[in-house]
Amino acid sequence: MATALDDTSVLEEELTCPVCLDLYREPHLLPCGHNFCLQCLRRLKSRSERGRLRCPECRESHRCSTQWQKNFKLANIADGLRRRSRAQRSGHSRPGPSYRTSEVRCDYCSPDVTGDSAKRSTAVKTCLKCEVSMCPEHVQHHLELPAFREHPLVEPLSDMRKRKCIEHDEMFRYYCMDERKFLCNACTIEGGHSKHAIKTLKNTMKDLRASLETQLQKVDKKIRRVEKTVQEQREVEQQNKAFLEEVDKQVDTLRGALMTRLDGFLSSLSECVRAYEGENSLSIQQELVRTEEDRSRLGVVHAGIEQLLQENDPFQFIKEYMSCARSYRRLLKRPLFQPHAATVDTEVIEERMEGKLEDFMADLREHITAFINTVCTGDAVDEGDEGVEEEEEEEDEEEDSDENENENDSSDEDEGQEEEMSEEEEEYDHSESATDYSPEEEEEEEDE
Repeated sequence: MATALDDTSVLEEELTCPVCLDLYREPHLLPCGHNFCLQCLRRLKSRSERGRLRCPECRESHRCSTQWQKNFKLANIADGLRRRSRAQRSGHSRPGPSYRTSEVRCDYCSPDVTGDSAKRSTAVKTCLKCEVSMCPEHVQHHLELPAFREHPLVEPLSDMRKRKCIEHDEMFRYYCMDERKFLCNACTIEGGHSKHAIKTLKNTMKDLRASLETQLQKVDKKIRRVEKTVQEQREVEQQNKAFLEEVDKQVDTLRGALMTRLDGFLSSLSECVRAYEGENSLSIQQELVRTEEDRSRLGVVHAGIEQLLQENDPFQFIKEYMSCARSYRRLLKRPLFQPHAATVDTEVIEERMEGKLEDFMADLREHITAFINTVCTGDAVDEGDEGVEEEEEEEDEEEDSDENENENDSSDEDEGQEEEMSEEEEEYDHSESATDYSPEEEEEEEDE
């Protein structure tokens, strides 16, 4: 809840007009890029001199005849926040648009009778030359009178010592690029930085911004390169996915064909055994016929002898014996048929099966080789990747050449800016982000 409240306070502070300290109403944009309420701009225009008004933020002069462009996006955001504030006001109270985490009081406003300085108005600007903070009422003189035209105005400062040289008690106006220190007028006159690259704060910020813009362009190029690479990788991923799906289909087709051929091969093995059995079955049947003849003959002799042995009449027994014994002995003397060993000749079957196996393996290798050639057509040589690498090398060479040109241009600008350093002492920019940062350091880091 506290985080949401802090975010709302920050948003309200950003949407607050610097002149009226209220949420923007019909914000219009000056040529310098700062936004103000339309009524505030009209009030400044009515107090302007020689048909020109100065921006309360950057003190840049503009013609009153210039057509101000309305910032529709900012107006919509401010109106939406105002409506939301009205809706929430009935439920609970929260800080107003003029709330600031560390408020700076106006130095011109006198405290109340009790001596409470908190009753003074909140400052909206600080003059670095006068070293005073002013409320909207007292800042009007700096905005309107020509005597204060060259006084730099910044956001309210609670501690002026952060902007002043401790040794000389003067405001910082220059920056030493060699030692990375802020300097005042006295620091430059004493000669301690005589051979150093000294620039005004405005020029230092200009150079650093130019360096950051160059870095931003490089980042944009690399971002586009990365996005292009990501797109290419996604395309490759889609191609690989489609390739795998197609290979799976072909594998399924090949599996069906190979299973058909495997069934045929197994059937051929069975046919080899059946063919061998058909060749030997005839001889086995013939041997069985002759063996059955021997069994029938012996059966006749066996039945006749048993019948003779059952005869009890001696006369009849002797008579039948004399008539049959000779034929029985003749039948018993006949040799029995001895069939050949009807074992399976596995060598013949093995030879035939090996022949079938060779035919099957040749056919299998042919189909698998054709499948591999179909799947792996085209070598994995991506000329597109080589083109991307060449393009990256060319971009890197262009960046190196641009850096060399920027170094030459910056050296020429430094010479001209050192000569004009005394003429640019009147303006002081409120940016403090350049304390430990320089274009030379960026170039050294890139070289490393």
